[in-house]
Amino acid sequence: MIKRVKEFSPTTLIAQERSFLEKFESEILRGISTLVIMSIINDSGDDGIYGYKILKELEDKTSSILVIEDGTLYPILKKLNIDGIVIAEKKISGGRKRTYYKLTLKGLKIFHHIQGFFSKLIESIGPLLDIDVNLKHEKFIYCPNCANKIDINDDAVKYCEACGLNIEDLKRRLKNE
Repeated sequence: MIKRVKEFSPTTLIAQERSFLEKFESEILRGISTLVIMSIINDSGDDGIYGYKILKELEDKTSSILVIEDGTLYPILKKLNIDGIVIAEKKISGGRKRTYYKLTLKGLKIFHHIQGFFSKLIESIGPLLDIDVNLKHEKFIYCPNCANKIDINDDAVKYCEACGLNIEDLKRRLKNE
């Protein structure tokens, strides 16, 4: 975000500590960028989504607070593809050849784990930063062993797909509360 600030007085905190603040923002955004890209791909459904549209969705859904440049997006997509987390498929759309991205089954499982981990992390540090986090505990449980996000109403899931913990009793208890 600091890079997008057009002008500031040399006496401001940003001007004086720009190097430290930009490095801090960069460290935080590195993992978050992958998570939100995976989220947008997940939300795109079976048709998948192409790169430019990922950037536009991200801009819209974050009110332009989180902006990822092309030079950051495409290396992340390439790495996700190499790692088998997304599948890239060339399609013709609007007369243009585009690469569409969809999460693989493995990618969906990894996304749920990362999403759960991040959600529980933010929830746990929320009080330290005066942030109120309201996770949807009526819809999801978070594995007490690894924080994997699990649909509480999916009766077929008996074990955490990420770590193997038996979660049947936990799900039953939560449904009865």
